[in-house]
Amino acid sequence: MGWESCGPNEVLVVSGCGHGDHPVYVPGGRVYVWPFQTFQRISLNVMTLNVVSPKVFTNQGVAVSVTGVAQVKVDASHEQMLRTACQQFLGKSEREIENIALETLVCLEN
Repeated sequence: MGWESCGPNEVLVVSGCGHGDHPVYVPGGRVYVWPFQTFQRISLNVMTLNVVSPKVFTNQGVAVSVTGVAQVKVDASHEQMLRTACQQFLGKSEREIENIALETLVCLEN
C-alpha cells in the first residue's frame, strides 16, 4: 500500500490489524496504510438538498405545499458524528447519501 492522502474536504478511514477495534479517521491529511490494512474515503462536502412536500398539514388541519432547501454536512471535528456517518455512509456515493438524507427530511415533515 504505502502513503495515502486526502484533501481537506474528505476523511481517510483506515481499518484492519494494528488499530484495535476502531478504525483511524484522518481528516484532510495523510497516513501510511500497511498491506494488511484497508482504507476508504468519506466526503465532507456540503450537500444541498431541495425538499418538496406537496401536501403537509398545519396544526389546524390546513393542507399546504412546502418547498425548502437544506444543507447537510459531516462535521469531522466532532468524533461521534464522524463515526456515525462512517457507519451509515461509508462505501456509498455522494448521490446515495443525498438521497438518504432527503428521504429522512421528507419523513420528518410528515
